[in-house]
Amino acid sequence: MVAAAGMLVAGQASAAPASSAAAAFQIQYIKRVFSGAPDTVVSGTALCPSGTRMVSSAAGNAGLAAITPLRDFSGAEAVGRLRSTASRAFLEIVVGCLPTAQVPGLSSSSWVSLTQDFFPDARGNRRGVVTCPSGMRAFGGGGSLRTPEGALSTKGNAMYSNTVTADGTGWTMKVFSGSLSEKLVITTQCAPLGDAQVEQTSIPLPITAREEIVHVPCQPGYTMISGGVYLSKPDGTEQQGRILDSLPGAEGWVASGNSHGLRDTKLVALAQCFLPTG
Repeated sequence: MVAAAGMLVAGQASAAPASSAAAAFQIQYIKRVFSGAPDTVVSGTALCPSGTRMVSSAAGNAGLAAITPLRDFSGAEAVGRLRSTASRAFLEIVVGCLPTAQVPGLSSSSWVSLTQDFFPDARGNRRGVVTCPSGMRAFGGGGSLRTPEGALSTKGNAMYSNTVTADGTGWTMKVFSGSLSEKLVITTQCAPLGDAQVEQTSIPLPITAREEIVHVPCQPGYTMISGGVYLSKPDGTEQQGRILDSLPGAEGWVASGNSHGLRDTKLVALAQCFLPTG
């Protein structure tokens, strides 16, 4: 669990940068906890308060297989395999919520949301990217495995990425499941965020089961609206492993994971940061 690294808990708003526009931009983070037997797969949903909209989705404290917004962006759902230690056997889901009037671009015709399906290869891997229209930035995205009937799947073994892309223009995810009948569904919100940039920080992972934590902050004056995580090979492509946390932290994004015994694995955290206006 990454609480010590600056996790924001239910009901708290992120600290506002020192500007009048940013001071009015208050993301409220709501957390829900779902318990179960150790080493079992659980899922759950966290909802935003009435009058607000989800702008970031996150989860932690379990081997994550999915984090994704609800179809109406009223909250988010996640899937994870609980830790084997009984005292820590829970999945936490966190949603960042904004008053509807403050969601970037929502009141104009320039705001869009995109959803796309991706199907497995012969080995059961699924990977995809949903790209925003030219001039727009991605935020509040996510992905999950879905059954042929469209229901949230709990069969996913592990996700290797679930994040805004490095250039900030799309959302990407890679996940594995042995159930070849299920597809990966990726969704993102897109808006012309203006002066926005993606910050990222990475750390090498040891070839052990030891968990490592990485935190990426936004630059001074910028506000984080969304974030994500991926496990990387030296060439930048996704690596297998175990992602345990992808959560909002103090003025940035926090991720944790381990290499699952594979060499040359990096843990990468990304944050979509922008200057609020208004």
